[in-house]
Amino acid sequence: MRERVYKSLIKRYESEQEDALLKIDLLLVNAGSNAVMVDHVDITGEIDKLLVKCAGAAEKMAILRRYYGTN
Repeated sequence: MRERVYKSLIKRYESEQEDALLKIDLLLVNAGSNAVMVDHVDITGEIDKLLVKCAGAAEKMAILRRYYGTN
């Protein structure tokens, strides 16, 4: 059971990171083509929020691996 919970949490944090990085990529592509959506006027602020989300997931994953990892 412990291993399943551990794997589930790792997958959650990897998913959170991937989601944030994908959104950053989309914002940067749209910004480069001047196709910025109205609700994303503050691109740098939005990217900053997504980086915080990505970093938080990475930190959680590192702590989980450090203290509860099997290897």
